[in-house]
This record gives sequence, C-alpha cells and structure tokens, in this order.
Amino acid sequence: MLVLTCLAALGGLVLLVWGGIAYAQAAGRVETMLRVQALDIADDHKAAALAYFDWVSGRISLWRTLWDHIRAPVVLLVPLLRLPREADDLPDALAYWRNDVSINGDGWAAQMPDGGWVDLSGGKPASAEAVLVVPYSDIRYTKDDCYYAPGHHPRSWYARWVWLAWRNVASARAQDAGPLVESVPIVLAREGMRNSTEPGYALNWNGLSGDAAAYQWHSVARRGPLAIWTNVGAKLGTYCTYPETLPSRALLTCTWCALKWGGSS
Repeated sequence: MLVLTCLAALGGLVLLVWGGIAYAQAAGRVETMLRVQALDIADDHKAAALAYFDWVSGRISLWRTLWDHIRAPVVLLVPLLRLPREADDLPDALAYWRNDVSINGDGWAAQMPDGGWVDLSGGKPASAEAVLVVPYSDIRYTKDDCYYAPGHHPRSWYARWVWLAWRNVASARAQDAGPLVESVPIVLAREGMRNSTEPGYALNWNGLSGDAAAYQWHSVARRGPLAIWTNVGAKLGTYCTYPETLPSRALLTCTWCALKWGGSS
C-alpha cells in the first residue's frame, strides 16, 4: 500500500509539473502575440512574424525538447568522461546530441598584455588593449573558466557536460532546420535588450519576404532575481551581435516562457 501511495504521489507531482509547464508556454504564447500586435510597425510584419512563430512551433516540439533535457545528463555523462580533451566534436554515435556552435561552448575571451584573460560572453566588447580575442573552442584559450561552468576549462568533461547536457541540448538539429542568414538582420522594434539578459524586447527580421522571411521575438522581464524569458523564431539576434560569423544558419527556438534565476537586474 505504501508503495502504491508513493507511486501515486510521484505521478501526481509529474502531472502537476508538466501541467505547469504547458500552462506557462500557452500563457507566454498569448502574451507574445499581444505584444507583437501592439508594436508600432507595419501590420504586414506583425502578421508575417506571428505566422512564422506558428510554423516554428510546429517544427520544434516542446515535449521532445523536454524529453531530450531529461535524458541528456544520463546519456552523455560517460561518453564525455571518455572524450579526449582535444576533441572538437562528438563521435558519430552521438550525432543526435551535437551542438550548433561547438562542444566546447559558445563563449569568447580576450587575452590582455599581462597574459590574463577577460571573458567576453554576453556580447561584451574587447578592450583595445587586448592582444588576442578567441572563442572558447580555440586551443589558445588556457584559462580554467567559462561563464556556464565557472572554474572549469571549456574542454573539461564537466564544462562539456553542463554545456551539452544541461544548457544547450541537441541544438544542431534546430540549427539544421533554420534559415541561412547571409546579411545582418534588421531590428524592427526594440526596447532595452542591449545584451541577452537585460530586460526589454526585440523583434528581428532577416530582411527577406515571402517563404524566405524569418523573424525572432526575444524578451526578458525581471521580477527581482528571477528572469522571465521568451525566445521564439530563428535566433537572428546572434548575427546582430556577431556579424563576423555570417553567413550562417540560424538556430530555431520555441521557448514561449522560461524562468532563470540570477544574472543582471
């Protein structure tokens, strides 16, 4: 009887969590639609953006994404422990879990004249005094630190585990489905959002029309240390910050509502 009671309680908890997630996504979707409709931009852009977001939501399944996040920490743990430090990709047997940027993270760092390193994650500009600016994946980056796993080198098994199994799971699939971006996207509307964690919103457009058009809505609201995050469409904002990476295929994302603790207020 005790076992049945525990199983029933666990099942109820799972249903409660999944129900809460489904409600948050539905509420975030409605709020995004209302905010886009309220923008001072052409009605054609509003309609095209909302239609594009609907199309993306059909390509990127929330429930499949959740299932990937649940099993990734277990599936990837042992393979990452065995993966050589010098590796730049996962073996073919783990192709499903490949990353859209690098298994060694997406951060950048600048080396100063004294040999020290300054992290440039979040779009921070490099100092004019920097003697070298490289991505985390560059073998010349030697500091045992990265923004998503403080105190660990991006090529360490732990940093790779955090990056691939928790933070940016199976993202290569979403990029393969995204549009090819060849020129710097156009910001149709923005308030705040000078970086990816600052409160505000941005509606980005790839500058094309018809079936080739792509849009991104990205917004962040803060309630004390809690950030409420929405990011749907093709991740075009990346190429506003890093135009030197063009041409590139933009990753599709469909997060109508996510919560993040900490960060800038």
